[in-house]
Amino acid sequence: MPQDQSVAFVPPVPAAAQPHPLGVLTEIEHRNSEAQEARLREHASPWAELLVQYVDALNGLIAKQPHEDGLPDLRGLEDGHAGGCG
Repeated sequence: MPQDQSVAFVPPVPAAAQPHPLGVLTEIEHRNSEAQEARLREHASPWAELLVQYVDALNGLIAKQPHEDGLPDLRGLEDGHAGGCG
């Protein structure tokens, strides 16, 4: 089967005319960050209210924990042992 040899020659673009790859990536990042910022402003979350609900939920979990003396459980912290080992 004969191959088509009629591929047009495209001369290379001079290096001065091509943008630097890092510059292209920076431009893409900048456009994406602007778009993300616009979306966040359009759909603003009530962060203060969400934070209050989160803290209330954590306080509820802490209040349910049994403590005999009202102090946090310090087992494993005596004698310089910081816990988490092994």
